[in-house]
Amino acid sequence: MSGKKKLRIGVIFGGRSGEHEVSLASAASVIRALDPEKYEAVPIGITKDGRWLVGTSAVKMLSEARGCRKRAAECDRGRDVPGSPRNFW
Repeated sequence: MSGKKKLRIGVIFGGRSGEHEVSLASAASVIRALDPEKYEAVPIGITKDGRWLVGTSAVKMLSEARGCRKRAAECDRGRDVPGSPRNFW
């Protein structure tokens, strides 16, 4: 998709619900399914106490939920952009 801008997609997950963990798993699936050539995924997390997180804090929330203790770039699917939330999955 050279020369074209990627569409930025906000993926909101988490929250105060009893379904908090399910929401995190769903968000991870959505982010993985987005074509990185067309879309820039922006994770937006909501903690169990209602705080909103973006950027590396939201990425960390997702990584901890899936048991990944590495830096975001190490958990990446091969797109090595250190610390970039849009390339986390």
